[in-house]
Amino acid sequence: MADALAKLARLRRLEAEAAKRDLAVAIAAERAAQRATVQAQAAVALEARVPLPAAPGAFAAWLPAAAQAIAGCKSAETKAALDRNAARLALAQRLAAQKAVDTVLADRTAAERLEAARRLERSRDWPLRKE
Repeated sequence: MADALAKLARLRRLEAEAAKRDLAVAIAAERAAQRATVQAQAAVALEARVPLPAAPGAFAAWLPAAAQAIAGCKSAETKAALDRNAARLALAQRLAAQKAVDTVLADRTAAERLEAARRLERSRDWPLRKE
């Protein structure tokens, strides 16, 4: 049982580490999506400030595609935020599972130490009881 519990503790630690990595990836993806949204919005703002477009009506023709690109970026940003929240929840679950196993291991270790102390005390008292 001790060996199985130690293996389970190691597995839970590995799962928690993987969940931490997954959360880091999700956070990076969310930040990238936010940057893409800001860049798309900045491109529209820049084009809107151009005083004399080379082709009349070019901005008006380009604007719907730019708006669609911004909407796509915002959608990706929302999905990335949801993915980050899911990764954060998964990490919390993995850490709770790890803590549960660690608690069982600590309790078992404490019980083993207590039993060893009792055995030692009984062995010290044994000659006294014999008399």
